[in-house]
Amino acid sequence: MIQKFQFAFALIITVPTYAEFVVGSVPLDAPTGISTVFAKHVDVYGLHVFAKSNVSNSKVLHCANILAQWIDNNEDGVVDDLISHQTLVGRYASMLIWANPNQADGDYDSIPNSTWDNNGFQELFADEMNLGYPANGQFDWTLEEVLHLVTHEGYALAYPLVWGETSSQMTNTMDAVIAGGWYHYNDPTCDYACKATEYMYWSLTSLLGAQNYPWRIPDIADEWELPTPKLMHQHAGSMVQMLQDPQWHIATVLPDGTYNPVAPCIADLDGSNDVNVNDLLQLINAWGQSNVSADIDGSGTVDVGDILLLVDAWGICP
Repeated sequence: MIQKFQFAFALIITVPTYAEFVVGSVPLDAPTGISTVFAKHVDVYGLHVFAKSNVSNSKVLHCANILAQWIDNNEDGVVDDLISHQTLVGRYASMLIWANPNQADGDYDSIPNSTWDNNGFQELFADEMNLGYPANGQFDWTLEEVLHLVTHEGYALAYPLVWGETSSQMTNTMDAVIAGGWYHYNDPTCDYACKATEYMYWSLTSLLGAQNYPWRIPDIADEWELPTPKLMHQHAGSMVQMLQDPQWHIATVLPDGTYNPVAPCIADLDGSNDVNVNDLLQLINAWGQSNVSADIDGSGTVDVGDILLLVDAWGICP
């Protein structure tokens, strides 16, 4: 979602905008086989949602909104963790939505193995999406499958020693929870790394309250017995500390499918709620640098484009 501002002397700069997501057609540069199988597409901050033609737009957008809320949890229009997001973008991270598993079974061979191997895909079926959760007493699997994409293709690869799915700080906490008898994943097709992916999901969603319902707790007890924030704090304290450590920018609010970002006052570099000379001086001091807040237009370097945006935003933040 990019808006272009053109100035009199023909300089064009790009900054993020905050319009609602729109369901469109599959882009021409999609990986081989994707356009053969899917008809719908939504771009979510450089990540992707693809869907079959018979999947309703409401469900496609629900998935897109959940994805946006997992990666921009404070809904300020900026992804929360840049490093894991860059990893996701590099993996062409995508949600693939079929109407049901039978439909997916008929499509798998239409996507080459190289496409499966070289991109980060996560499947989701429309018949397991529940836009009425939790009021109707049924779980919404969108929460799980989208989080799997964000953690398995993002955090686990971006921070292997911390959030990796083998021999990491996270798996050390998982081993302790398994030893305590709180997590018992007995699916023979799910190896240790797979169990770590599931553990991350169970831990975070339990901490955020997604599992804490009388109709839900008995359904998951054969696998997971820490379904409430209280139980997580009592028996998985180390994992709670990791999840709540602000340096990782992990979600603190459970997504609900209503993503309404508020445009940040990105030129307010000193946080005073007023774009003024202090911000200008801070920008000049960062001239030529990259990966700093003064790179307002996201071009990769603090330059004249950033000054123009700052001047345009001069005054009290809206």
